Amino acid sequence: MSTDYEKYIRTDELLSLQKPAGKRVNPEELLFQVIHQAAELWMKLVDNEVERAADMTDREEIGPATHLLRRSASVLDLLARQLPILESLAPADYHVIRLNALGKGSGQESPGFNRLLERLPALWLHAERLLARRGVAVLDVFRAPRRHDDVWRFLQAMLEVDENFQSFRYHHFHLVRRIIGDQVKSLKNVPASALAPTTTEPMYPALWKAVNDLTREISPQYG
Repeated sequence: MSTDYEKYIRTDELLSLQKPAGKRVNPEELLFQVIHQAAELWMKLVDNEVERAADMTDREEIGPATHLLRRSASVLDLLARQLPILESLAPADYHVIRLNALGKGSGQESPGFNRLLERLPALWLHAERLLARRGVAVLDVFRAPRRHDDVWRFLQAMLEVDENFQSFRYHHFHLVRRIIGDQVKSLKNVPASALAPTTTEPMYPALWKAVNDLTREISPQYG
């Protein structure tokens, strides 16, 4: 009989989503599936929390929104830190999985990742509305963080989300380099090296610009 915990977590269904040992094309296939399935769950959570934070921002619930963004940043950090586990997969084993099980599947098709590519930038519109309601620009907040404490903390949480998402993409690129190589094409016929520029693409360029602008303003000699 299933326990209340098993019923609530739906462990029977969850643990049946991985191939049984007898059907795996390689003993390492369980590792490959678990890492990617777990990542989809975590990205689903980030998508949900950022959406909640956006709605809270429009209601001027800045503290709770900031809390959810910091939680999201922590999840993105976790996603980056779990990738070295997958680096323990020998490239030779990966190619068996790739050729005999993955088919034409590619990480570019990840629904969770693609949702984040839409969800995270969309948060900026809510931040802009917040700044407009307060009658301040990003640089005003950066100049006087204590005067605009709640907005400052909110914008810093956005930067943390942005930084950790970039870090996840950076670690993913190096995972690809280590397991597949960066001078060959992916299953989508795109060179793996094409991932490199995406590792420094900001979601909130206006925030990163304000950091530079403040430095130039205070110390022009570094401009």
